[in-house]
Amino acid sequence: MLRSHPALLRRARRAAVLVLALAAGGCVSRVAREPDAAGPRRSLALACALGEQVELDFWVPDGPAARVLSLQVPEGTEDDPSDVEPADADPSALVRSRGATSAEADEERRYVVLPGVDLAPAVEQKVAEIASAYHRRTGKELVVTSGTRDPARQAEAMHDLFRHGADVLGLYKDKTAAREIKGAYEEELSDEQPSEAVIAALERVIRAQVDRGVFISAHLREGAVDIRNRDMTPAEKRAFLDGVDEVGGVFALEESRPPHYHLQID
Repeated sequence: MLRSHPALLRRARRAAVLVLALAAGGCVSRVAREPDAAGPRRSLALACALGEQVELDFWVPDGPAARVLSLQVPEGTEDDPSDVEPADADPSALVRSRGATSAEADEERRYVVLPGVDLAPAVEQKVAEIASAYHRRTGKELVVTSGTRDPARQAEAMHDLFRHGADVLGLYKDKTAAREIKGAYEEELSDEQPSEAVIAALERVIRAQVDRGVFISAHLREGAVDIRNRDMTPAEKRAFLDGVDEVGGVFALEESRPPHYHLQID
């Protein structure tokens, strides 16, 4: 009867192993359990690739059949070869695959920016440096409440100052521009206009000033940021100002209505 190619190869392999075992001085056989045809099978190549020891057992079937050599790989090591890192793997690639590097961890932000607040890149860099210095001294993070403003946002901010009774003329360096905005606020207020109408009137004045090259606040020129300080203790305020001095190039002004530090960076 003709046998298929795979069957001939299997018989040849078995015969070769038996010859090698006998040539080595005889073969001590032992009875092994009958192979489970339904169980998982492991190839010799796979076992060697994983550095496992291979054990040769002889299975003696019932009846007068000749001994059949079977290869059994110890169980309990079901690793997938794809999980084994190759010896020539790129170490930097392995680090990237396992998570953030230590450098990325060192760059963790020590400040929180409230929703809707925009920071110019140069301003954000200064904030990051000050926040790191503050965190090093106190273990706390800073909260950024305001950043770059357009005329509409500046109008809202100044409306809040007026409403809280702040000394607006004392806060701003350009007294002429501040008086012009205050005049618009008082005019709208005397007409008993709603807040939306008052803010719109302030925005028109501020936008006209910007068109003339007049900026009532550095916020309009991407050069200022406000930091919340209402929850800072006196010691933490000192730590914050020490951090500002350490970074340099920043002028800090404490404002009380509402309480915050105004940082001018330009």
